[in-house]
Parts: sequence; C-alpha cells; structure tokens
Amino acid sequence: MILLIPVLLGYLSLASAAPALESHPTSSQTVDLVRRDLYTGLWNESGPDVRDIKQVTVLDCWNDASTLAVLISSKDWIEHLFHYGNGAPMYNVSWPQDVQVQVTLWNPSNLTSGPTTQLATVYNKSRTEDHPDGNWWHDAISQAILSLGSNQSPPIEGILANGTFDPLNGSSKIGLEMLTGYEAVGSLRSNYTDTEAFYNDLAKANTGTPVVFNTLSQDDIVPSTPMMGYDHDYAVYNVTDLGNGTRMVWTRNSWGSTDGFDFKVVWQNTYQIIHLKDWNVLEWPGHQ
Repeated sequence: MILLIPVLLGYLSLASAAPALESHPTSSQTVDLVRRDLYTGLWNESGPDVRDIKQVTVLDCWNDASTLAVLISSKDWIEHLFHYGNGAPMYNVSWPQDVQVQVTLWNPSNLTSGPTTQLATVYNKSRTEDHPDGNWWHDAISQAILSLGSNQSPPIEGILANGTFDPLNGSSKIGLEMLTGYEAVGSLRSNYTDTEAFYNDLAKANTGTPVVFNTLSQDDIVPSTPMMGYDHDYAVYNVTDLGNGTRMVWTRNSWGSTDGFDFKVVWQNTYQIIHLKDWNVLEWPGHQ
C-alpha cells in the first residue's frame, strides 16, 4: 500500500448527498483533543468517531479501512470490543480512561475458536498515527491486532514477527475478520459480469454491513476528482443515486477525508470489494 497525499477537491454542489454520519466538521478541521485526569480518553462523550483515525506514516491502510468500515456499520460494536483493565465494560461510557485496556478480537486463522482478549496500554500509543495527543481507541485496536498477529506462527498476514505492520502486505479481509469474528471475502471486480451487480454490492454498506474496496495499482488507476489513491483501501459510507444518471459512492479515507466518487470512477478503479461473506449486519453480540 503506497501512501499518497490525498487531493481534496470540493463537491460543493453535492453537499446535500453527503453521508449523515459526516455531519461533524470536515476533515480539514481538527478533532477536539482534550486531556482529562491522568490518561487521555479512549473516545469523547459522543463515542468513537471516524475522525479519530488518520493514517500518517505507517503503511497499514487495510487496518484503518477495516476499522472505519466496522465503525460506520456500528459504533456500538466498536465500543463493545473494549473493557477496562479490570474487565469492566466500556460500552456507552463517556470519556473512558485507563492506563491499560482489554480489546476483544478474533483470530482470523481460527474464527471458530471464539473471541480472544488482547491488552493495549496508553504508554505504547503511537507518536505519528491518528492523533498522538488525542483519543486512542483506534491505537488500542492497532496494538491489539499487532499483538495477536505477531504471536501466531507464522504471523498473520500484514503483521511482522517483531510486532509491526508489514508495509508490503495486508488485507482488509483480515481486518474485518479480526474485528467481527465473521468470515470475510474479496470479490474481484473482474468477476462482476455487469456494473449493476457491482453497484448493488457496494450499496449493501447502506444496510449496516461493513464494505471496503481496494483500488488498482499506480500503473492502472484512472485519474479522478478527487484523486483516488492507488493500492489503497476505502471504507464505504453509502451509495446514493442523485438522478440524471449520476450515482455517488461516499467513502471514508484513512488519510482523514470523506471522499465522494462518481460510481463510474469506482467501477474503473476497483480491484476488489472486501466484505463479510454473508453480509452480516453488525448488531452486538452477533454470533457470540
């Protein structure tokens, strides 16, 4: 995955079609980062927010995109993954704080084994990714994913044995499985016989199931406005039909922006759609 500087061009005429979830400040504005008591809160009073996630230097867009897709599908699901160090739940808690938290994940190599608990600490918080002095729930998820992945033999795809992300490997398929416990698959764009079937699968994001699409390589990607990153994963907010033959795919980019793409551009530039095999709608406790 190659990290590019995203080109943020306005869709002012289409503002009314923006996702409802993005009714807060735009990506060019900063999140309110407030330090409370001894430790920074995992999230604010409104809970986990897409703006808490921002890929800066680490080449792990699959990790960010899969987390964004799950968050877009169900904020409750994300909150249920967290417990205080003593095991008490953080669900529906405003400004939860602890030096160490328990994060629930699933091992993608053995999903039937049930959930596993991984530990994350505020002292290991990244000094480059997301917001170094701000909310750290996503950093805790990243710590937990690295811990689980690096302790497997061999390590889980996209994670190195030294506990870091592999800059040359990784898949949102793995991320979705680790965060949900459901089997995930990649549906190659080349296997779709028509654009309508492809459109309908992207539109399933509207129902509460996480959907990600992965783009083509640098040599194959078609220029667009805004410019779509190559070898990059985008979490899908929703798909909207604006009439007059115009259909928009609204996405959250791990670089920190909400991008609306013409459906035709997404069709041209997608390598695969990544989703839960059975298109599960995320409602806790799910399969547990």
